[in-house]
Amino acid sequence: MAGASQPDGRRAFVVGGSGQIGGWLMRELAARGVSAVGTYASTPFQGLVALQAAQLEAAACELRAHRPDVVYYPAGFTWVDGCERDPERAYSANLHEPLNLARAARDLGARFIYFSTDYVFDGIRGPYAEDAPTNPLSVYGKAKRDAELAIAEELGPLGLVVRTSWVFGPERQGKNFAYQLVRTLSSGQELVCPGDQISSPSYGPDVAHAVVELAERNLAGLIHVVGPEVMDRVGFAQAIAQAFALDPGLIRGKPTAELGQGAPRPLNGGLLTPRLDSLLPGIMRPLQASLADFQAKLHDPQLAGWVKPVN
Repeated sequence: MAGASQPDGRRAFVVGGSGQIGGWLMRELAARGVSAVGTYASTPFQGLVALQAAQLEAAACELRAHRPDVVYYPAGFTWVDGCERDPERAYSANLHEPLNLARAARDLGARFIYFSTDYVFDGIRGPYAEDAPTNPLSVYGKAKRDAELAIAEELGPLGLVVRTSWVFGPERQGKNFAYQLVRTLSSGQELVCPGDQISSPSYGPDVAHAVVELAERNLAGLIHVVGPEVMDRVGFAQAIAQAFALDPGLIRGKPTAELGQGAPRPLNGGLLTPRLDSLLPGIMRPLQASLADFQAKLHDPQLAGWVKPVN
């Protein structure tokens, strides 16, 4: 899989451009001079086009009309407990809808980049490298695993699956864990976290930067794109609290079994990045550097009106 320089006039299509990763993909592509069309399903932002991926033929027609060279698919139904309660929606949003657009991309000769998760593993012997066998515990993880397999089988060298986890950072909707934590602690309330869940915090702007760079190199297959640390949720929460000058003493860990979550979670999870490290060493910044950049972006006048304040 050889590298390639960026051709002039290349076109990208970002399904879920209103979301956390999708928004940073749009900014990263714009910074590189790539013509990108971004879509939204329920939360409109200026410059994005409406797309209901569940309307399979209409969605495929919309994609074909733009004739992209690369399609990014960070969209999906990522509410893990909701997926457990509604398996049909989970499989539609995380498998059937992206696979429909992956096939449309393939027919155009375009590459398709699908975003997956460490929930494809059972969390017994993590962290996991790309070649570790999958064994998802939840409907969400099973749908993602099935999508990974289908895209690899049907797209071959035109398909790239990117696994990431615990994505945080500045974004337009302000929905990720860091925003929830800052709002909760700023109001003086206690935040209860699963103390026995371990994974890899991943800074959203860095995830987008790395994935676009991988796309520039025409890479295919499966690559983990996560931050360099593997840590428990309480430690992650405490690091965010300290970065925002909030009281980490308000963070309390509880065993996952006591939280009443609807779907099983991998406990000893997280992802190793041997392939990313060999291709783009150091591209994912450590947690402390990411948190410093998070704060800087919140106060960057060039991002005013685009990045949602944390409180």
